[in-house]
Amino acid sequence: MQKNNIFIGALLATALISSSFHRAEAAADSCDFKDNFKELATAQAALQLNDSQENIIKELSIRKRILSQAINCSVNETLSLQSSIKLAETNSPELRDIKSRIISRLDEIIGYYQTQNNAVSDLGIGGSKIFSANLKSWRDSNYIPMSELGKNFIVFVKNQDVLQTTQNRLNQINLTLKTLGVADNQKISDILNQARKNIGMANESNDQAKDIFRRLIWPNNVSDMMISSLQRLKDAYQNFFDIGTEAQSIISSSK
Repeated sequence: MQKNNIFIGALLATALISSSFHRAEAAADSCDFKDNFKELATAQAALQLNDSQENIIKELSIRKRILSQAINCSVNETLSLQSSIKLAETNSPELRDIKSRIISRLDEIIGYYQTQNNAVSDLGIGGSKIFSANLKSWRDSNYIPMSELGKNFIVFVKNQDVLQTTQNRLNQINLTLKTLGVADNQKISDILNQARKNIGMANESNDQAKDIFRRLIWPNNVSDMMISSLQRLKDAYQNFFDIGTEAQSIISSSK
């Protein structure tokens, strides 16, 4: 997806269209511009040889087609992201509010693209160059931030289940240790406390990530916060494994 973001952003900068764009590849057939770029290169070459009105109109027509196709591709890209966010199952009013705000922002982005698409028909060659450069700048400042926030939010929502599952596992282990009569063992108690500490630190990183989504901050380090949270959960599961090993050792030696 990141590759597609970069590609579409480049398409919107048609003021800088050159043979180098021919090497770009789209992720989907609807966003494959190779044939249009070849056609544009041919039209540009013809215009350099003969700046007739016919050649000017032909190049402008191709530029407009590329611009409209790039905008439509951007709309579809935004709709796809929005659809994925809508499918994310949020388990709290706070997360549902964040989800709703991100979806609304993406609606605004789609509306802007559609408005800009309506303006393409009135452009001249010079105007199309300025238009495409401005549109790319707008995309970098508006879509890219919301795209990154949206994609990370989808991952964040899934992580909430992992956090809850780990906490549930800790509670089950507590009960099991008491049932087995080894909860008071010092070594097991120390490892259990370390597991609690790791889960607590995982929740702290998770809360920091949630605050970023709550305020829709960009740029941000939300990926680092989510990775940190998951790493702490991984450490907690290692603690669980160590507790099981130690408990089994105690039980075996007491027989």
